[in-house]
Order: sequence, then C-alpha cells, then structure tokens
Amino acid sequence: MQMVDVAIVGAGTAGALSAAMLGRRGYSVALIDPIHPFGPDFRCEKLEHAHMDALEKAGLLAEVLPAGRRYERIWIARQGHLVEKRPMVEYGIEYSVLVNTLRGLVASETQFVPDKVVGLETSASGQRLQLAGGGSLEARLVIVSSGLQTDVLAALGMAREVVSRGHSVSIGFDVAPEGRAAFDFEALTYFGEGPQHRVAYFTLFPMGDQVRANLFVYRELSDPWFKAFRADPVAAMHAVMPRLRHLTGDFRVLGTPRVRPVDLVDTKGCETAGVVLIGDAYRTACPVSGTGASKAMVDAERLCNVYAPQWLRQETITAQDIASFYADPEKQASDAHSRSVSLFAKRLALEPGLGWTAYRWARCGASLGRQFASSARQMLLPEKAGLQWQS
Repeated sequence: MQMVDVAIVGAGTAGALSAAMLGRRGYSVALIDPIHPFGPDFRCEKLEHAHMDALEKAGLLAEVLPAGRRYERIWIARQGHLVEKRPMVEYGIEYSVLVNTLRGLVASETQFVPDKVVGLETSASGQRLQLAGGGSLEARLVIVSSGLQTDVLAALGMAREVVSRGHSVSIGFDVAPEGRAAFDFEALTYFGEGPQHRVAYFTLFPMGDQVRANLFVYRELSDPWFKAFRADPVAAMHAVMPRLRHLTGDFRVLGTPRVRPVDLVDTKGCETAGVVLIGDAYRTACPVSGTGASKAMVDAERLCNVYAPQWLRQETITAQDIASFYADPEKQASDAHSRSVSLFAKRLALEPGLGWTAYRWARCGASLGRQFASSARQMLLPEKAGLQWQS
C-alpha cells in the first residue's frame, strides 16, 4: 500500500493544476486518472482574463501561455451589427493541450497512477482509496476533481442535484474562409439576433493553425434544427444568424462538429472529513458563461494556496475544515458569478417582450459607446490605449 499526503482523483484542469501546485510545495502527491496523455475533448478552448488571473496566482501562468495562440482584438456584434472592435489579449488553446501542459508542470516526484478509484474509505485522520487494478492508496487528503464522472461521489453518499436540465448545447468545429486567405478579424463574438433564433452567441478565434468556432444554442437535442445542422452546418447557422455573412463572408466547416449538451448540476452533502471537491465535481457551469475552467482554476488555486497547507499541518482534517473551503469568499464569489451568468445569459437570449428587447438594444448601445470612447482615446492618448485582459 502506498501512502501520500494528497491523492487527487481526476487529472483534468483542476486536478492537474492542484497536483502541480502541491508538488511544488513539497507534498507527496498521487494523481489518479485512467487516461494519459489526455486526448482530444470539447471543453474550454480559450484562456480569458479569469483563467489567466487564477493561473498567475497559482504561479504557472508564464509556463502555460506559450501553449496557446495569442490574439489581441475581438470584433463584437450585437443585434446583427458590428458594434465594437475591442482590444483584448486572449489565447486559443485546445483543451487536451491545456490539460497535458498542466500535467507536464507536475513535479517529477508526483506519482501518476493510471487507474480508476472504485472505493473510498474516509476518516478525519486518513483516507483509503481502492483502485480498479487491485492496488490501494492511503492519503491524508483526497481531492476529487473527476468532473462529470460521479462514481466516487456516489461511493461517498453524495447526491447530484440537477438545477437546470438541458440548459444549453455547445457546438465546436474548425472553419476556413472561402475565396480568401483569412477573415477580416482576429476573433469575432456574434451574439444572437433575436429570441426566436435561440442562439446565445457564435465565436471565432485562432487556435493552433486553424480558426476555431464555438456556437452556443438553447435547444433540445431532438430539435429539427440539429438535423439540418448535421446536413449543412453553414446553411443551418445562417438560418439562425441571418446577418452573420455580412461580417464573416462565406466560409466552410472543416471536419465533423462536436456537440455537447450541458446540465447545471450541484453536489449535495459534500462536507466529508478528509475529502474535498473542486471544479465540475462540486458544481457545473454553462459554457455560454465562459466560467467553467476559470471556476475550476479558482477552486484549485484557493485550495492549494490556502487550505490544503493548513490542513496538512494538522493531525486531522475534519468535515468542518472542508466546509471552510466551500465557504471561502473568493470561491463563493466565483461560484455565484458562474451560476448567475449561466442563468442570466439564457434569459437574455430567449426572453421576449419589450423590456428585454430594450435591454438587448441598450447593451448594443453600450458597446457602441465603448467603441467611440476607445477610438477617441486612441486619437488623443495613443500611448495609453493599451491592451486589456478583461471585458
């Protein structure tokens, strides 16, 4: 039986980041995941301000950014019209590249265990993990970062509560312009034109050697629109974003789009001695909000910079200790922001009526105002018109 300070179940973004941080602090860590290296998966595909802020606090930002494709200006379209050309630094990065980059930053002393946890016995003084391959581990602290894989949670008697079933559908694919070498923009975010189209937004950005597209819609998978999309993706997109061609020109879809339906889910009863949940294992986010990976990174940063070092100095790690992490103000603010944006974005895209229509046009006006102010600032104070991380 192996004994470590920390066993991490799941080596996605949150798990790999936690392993890198704790290993660098000198703790003995076992990182458990049946898949290595991590293969292609349709999840977070860009690093925005919140991601970079969490990675900077974790001390890993400079080592992660080179794996992404930097871009510095985003065109914003609302109500079918270009309203803003926003200077902003972001990075396109395929999710498996992000995960494998983080795994590559894990200290050499950290054990990578290519296995699956099938049993877990917990107590305040130590945890015993049973592996599918027949081995076992003992750890002072277990971090569950297994995402949507719920076997470990069920073994602990924790319940998953669906807050919003079929909340949204994300679609990812590569595109190329027709009849020209490149699009007119580095990146584009095109918000839905009206509630009848059930589109949150469509975004294009550079990732690797390609232009990546993410389309977020609020539809059931049984909706006939998905059949039309499979038959002719470009025509289906133009049907629900009639003015899109004015900004993109003609383009083609490369390869087979990947479709990912998303539920909003919380885990209940997770105050268990010696076991802490982070990322989607604790609470999921809607990809429309752009907060899923950043929320997981905030979880890992707060846990590994503040709480885990305190707990590992103690003789026991109680349920009350675990609850103190869930009550962390920065974590709670991150969770609350993610959930509120996830719920509000759907209302913003779908709600009919004069009030919501007026609000959507007001956001359009606010973007135009920012564009006017930015243009004026560039003319009057060009040396101060620098790039931003944030919206």
